[in-house]
Amino acid sequence: MNDTELGSLLREAAPQVTTPANLDAHSTRILREARQRRGRGMRWLVGAAACIVAIGGSSVAMAGGGNETPWGWVADNVLNIESTDGSACFQGFLVKWEGVADDDPIVQDAKMIVGTMDLEALDLTAMEAVVRDDYANAVDEDGERSPIEASDTEIMSDALNRVVAETLFAELEARGHEMSPGHEVSLYSQSTECR
Repeated sequence: MNDTELGSLLREAAPQVTTPANLDAHSTRILREARQRRGRGMRWLVGAAACIVAIGGSSVAMAGGGNETPWGWVADNVLNIESTDGSACFQGFLVKWEGVADDDPIVQDAKMIVGTMDLEALDLTAMEAVVRDDYANAVDEDGERSPIEASDTEIMSDALNRVVAETLFAELEARGHEMSPGHEVSLYSQSTECR
């Protein structure tokens, strides 16, 4: 299966939603849905709550040894791994916020939590099994089973997104932070095409 076919299958398996007019409304909806899912066992489907995932196809040429990304933004944390075909796979994570001051404790804690995670040491075994199950049981817009084929590296990348997001939001909650519309953070992740 080539990247175009995979992209098509992913788009077909995704729920049909309208793009919000602004990010505030989008963030509010995501947080509301995340709270509803949390009450049902915290099993997050493709992409973690409030985690905006974009898959890019850029090369991994970086301008420095820090957290610069191939897309021109500086991440709070990055992971470079070798793909199954020997190419590099880059994944960057960035805490975002709207309507909250840069020095707000929730922003500072979120950036510190993500920035200090040892991404290479995270145990992704259980989440990779969840991702594989989600992909195997994906359905198309007609409700018909339509499994998504993905490489081990793509499975690992999705599992990493979910674990980082779950860890971030669980740690913020443990520190007493309560998110509400206008006082919230989200996690953005972008990766190169991983095979």
